[in-house]
Amino acid sequence: MTDTLTPNPPQAPASRPGRFAPLWKGLIVVSILLLVAMWVYAFGFATKKAAYRVDDDAWRARGQEICTEYEAERLKLVDTDEGYIAEPTQAQMIERADVVDKATDIIVQELTDVLAVPPPTERDQALVADYQRYYETLIADRRAYTAQLRTFELQPYYETLLDGGPVSNLLTDFTVVNEMSACAPPGELGGDS
Repeated sequence: MTDTLTPNPPQAPASRPGRFAPLWKGLIVVSILLLVAMWVYAFGFATKKAAYRVDDDAWRARGQEICTEYEAERLKLVDTDEGYIAEPTQAQMIERADVVDKATDIIVQELTDVLAVPPPTERDQALVADYQRYYETLIADRRAYTAQLRTFELQPYYETLLDGGPVSNLLTDFTVVNEMSACAPPGELGGDS
């Protein structure tokens, strides 16, 4: 019997840590520490004030009170007895335009009354100026819609897009943060959404 010797395959030299390994480990540790520091700051030290929040409590309360009165007025205009009319007559289109215009007139007066007394600080005044600009855009959209109806052109109600969504989204954000829910933009007719 003869034993055959099989040669062992050559083994790779033992790998030794690369000279960049400590550098990578250091970068990972620093990155983790920076992330932890960011979250500690965000939850512990960063200001918690919402972007659209008006600091003046009295201005916000006054606005909500004014809008509540006008909202009740606008809701009286809504008549949904006939339900959705897929193919309205010209008379129904004019009637709808009249209702939307009356509701828009109420919105204009509401906005005028809310803005009659500006908040005291520059920051709040800048926020309220944005609110005014957004509402004026919405008002223009509503007027354009009723102008279409008056030419008997039946088109859906469209709003101007700002920041990737309809302008009413920005108005809703403002009214929610400022606890002025009655000042939220109405639906197409005035009281519906």
